[in-house]
Amino acid sequence: MSGSVSSIPRGPIWHLACLCLLAVFMYWCMGRFRFSFEGLNLAFGTLFLLLPFAAVKSALRLSRWAKMMTLILLVPALAISVLGLSALVACEIPSAIGHVQRSRELCTLQHGDYSVRLSWDETAGGALGPHGVSLQQRRRILPGLYLVKFVDYFDGASAGTLAWTGSNRIALFIPISGYDRDQKNIHRQYVLKPWLYF
Repeated sequence: MSGSVSSIPRGPIWHLACLCLLAVFMYWCMGRFRFSFEGLNLAFGTLFLLLPFAAVKSALRLSRWAKMMTLILLVPALAISVLGLSALVACEIPSAIGHVQRSRELCTLQHGDYSVRLSWDETAGGALGPHGVSLQQRRRILPGLYLVKFVDYFDGASAGTLAWTGSNRIALFIPISGYDRDQKNIHRQYVLKPWLYF
């Protein structure tokens, strides 16, 4: 029994475990933090997509059955990474280099330490990707880095306004003329969390 335990290479297992923890942490960060400089957001996303490739060498150093199981789990992650990197190279990076405007601020409200931003956003894929109005709550953490909470998204919308209706409460209005997916004005109210707790 002790011989089988000692035959498992511990170095590759620790390396794979650290990569898994790093991937989970980076995924968590991508949903909550943004850099003011778009190039840093692209670099962070690229690093995240490269993590599965860093796991291949350690996976190949495992014993036979462990190697097979690890590679079965790793192949879909590698396929997703290849697709993601292809999209970055084909769409995101050329847009960033060409300074293509993919976001237009429609309205921003400031309240204490946080702001509420309504913006029209599109993906680098242009007409192929989603485009619409995004409602975000933001809080600055450090210069150039802020915490973001995505409150709502309206696919196909292109205009809208915000107004305070009370403490930590806002009203959103999207007119018919600014929304090609619906045939009526949209009125919604949101209660915001001052510290952006999720």
